[in-house]
Formats: sequence, structure tokens, C-alpha cells
Amino acid sequence: MKLHWQILLALVLAVIAGQLTGMDASLFGLRFYDIYAFLGKLFLNALKMLIVPLILSSIITGIAGVGESGAMGRLGGKTLLYYMSTSLFAILVGLLLVNIVAPGIVDGKPAGDMLPISEDIDAVAERVEGRGVGDVVDIFLRMVPTNIVAAAAEGQMLGLIFFSLLFGYFMTRIEGQPRQVLKDFWQGMYDVMIKITEWVMLFAPIGVFALVAKVVASTGFAAFEPLLAFFLTVLAALAVHFLIVLPLLLFLVGRV
Repeated sequence: MKLHWQILLALVLAVIAGQLTGMDASLFGLRFYDIYAFLGKLFLNALKMLIVPLILSSIITGIAGVGESGAMGRLGGKTLLYYMSTSLFAILVGLLLVNIVAPGIVDGKPAGDMLPISEDIDAVAERVEGRGVGDVVDIFLRMVPTNIVAAAAEGQMLGLIFFSLLFGYFMTRIEGQPRQVLKDFWQGMYDVMIKITEWVMLFAPIGVFALVAKVVASTGFAAFEPLLAFFLTVLAALAVHFLIVLPLLLFLVGRV
């Protein structure tokens, strides 16, 4: 069975299992809810484990490959302009649909109150509360980490990406065996990380089952209304960006 069908089946079974077991049902003194929480956390930890080495290796090998072709300056400028413009349009489309649909509000109340994610919401609120345009300066400061190891440990993606871009570019500026050794090392790292990612994704149905069953067990079907509104909003935004914005860019800018 294809992986996406396994995940879909896991979603259906998770709804049934979560509704049947709830938060109190147990087997041999062990609550099913605790099993769901353990398996879901284990799967998420495995995914997070892959992030730093996968980002480092993929960006470094990609930039090194472009740098060796001699098209770094011209291609880099166009890529940056394309990335910034399409990201801007994507943000605008997302903001427009979110303000129209308001998936975070159910019956005038925050949807987060219906889901067991209040701690995550509070953590995000603490980070963004009181932020303004002046905090853009802080973004540039975080882009250049004082300690790349600490940045990796703390999951500071912006700093890691900036370091990877610099490392990949200047890796192509050295000569001889060290350059080839570094290239082979990061290419090998990338290949290994892809293999590990494929292996972890084999357990995606189990992880999805556990995560969804945990939510259903703790909230019942009350969580489905806000999640469905969120899902449809995301789907609509993706459709607008994919079927309208990008084709217009291809037609008006790329003349395709």
C-alpha cells in the first residue's frame, strides 16, 4: 500500500480509536492516551532530529554545485528576487483568506481553547507580543549567529541557513584536495540524511495515528470544526497561489 493511503487509513483508525478509548481507557494499567502521547512525541522528535543536518547538507551541496558552474552571481540574484516576490504574494494571499475565513475563531472564541495546544499558543504569544517594525533589525542580528553550534542546538534556522549559504559559496573558492574532500563529505551527508528521512517516513502512519488519536481522545469531535476550517483555508490559499498567482507570473514575467 502506498504511503499516502497508509496515512489516510491511519487517520480514520485514529479517529475511531481516540473516540473509543478517550483519556481514561487503559490496558494492563497503562492508559491508551499515554501510549498515543508517547508514540506521537517519538515521531515528532525523529522528524526534528533530521532538520539541522538535512538543511546544512542540502543548502551547502546546492550552493556549491551552482558556484562551480560560475553562474552564482547572475542566478543568485534572480533566485533571490523570485523567492522574495513569490513569498510576498503567498503571504498576501494567506493574510487575505485568513481575514475572510477567520479559521482561528469559532463562535466568537479562539479555536485554540477547543484544542489541547494552549501551552504552544502561549509560547508563541510570548514571542510575538509587543513586536513591531523596529524588530526587523533583530532578524538581521539573528541571521549572523555568534555560535553556529548553539544556533543548531537551539534550532535557529535563519542563522543556519545563512551559515550554509556562506559555507557552500566559499567552499568553491578553495582549490585542490580540501575542496573535493568537503564536497564529497557534504554530498555524502546529504545522501545519508535522505535515506534516514525515507526510513523515518515509513513510520509516518503510526505517528499520524498517535497524534490524531491523542487529540480525539482528549477533545472528542470538538476539535474537528476548527481544524477543518483551518485545513480548507490552507487548501484554498494553496490553490489560489498555484492556479492564479504563479501562472500569472509565468505569463506576465516569463512570457510562458
